[in-house]
Amino acid sequence: MKDLYKKEKQKKIIYDNQKEIHDQIFYYLKTLFKEINCEAYLVGSSTTGKFGKYNEIHNDQGGSDIDVVVFLEEIPSTWKKLDTERDWWNLYRMGELKINNTIHFADAMIVKKDKENVAIKKFKELGWNVEKIK
Repeated sequence: MKDLYKKEKQKKIIYDNQKEIHDQIFYYLKTLFKEINCEAYLVGSSTTGKFGKYNEIHNDQGGSDIDVVVFLEEIPSTWKKLDTERDWWNLYRMGELKINNTIHFADAMIVKKDKENVAIKKFKELGWNVEKIK
């Protein structure tokens, strides 16, 4: 099982247009979550200005993934469960977004039932930048 806290650091070319890319990601996610009853928060490199493209393909992807923490009751059937989890979340692939001719996967850390307080505590412990999507 992969460890998202200790990702192997892949060499990455950081995109110059971070604000524009952030806005594109945010719009994509707002659209994706429009009909879903949930709370969703954008985290990761798209919130820190470090979103980019890998020098070479890494874990079947060409660039940064789009990380979202989601609190919901029912997981959409179109989302694919991935082989990564923690004590407080399971990882799902929601989709993908092409940015600067590179595919970026949109992944949801689905907070497990009764682990909501753990998730909020982890946000603070890990020093994540957290932006509410919905």
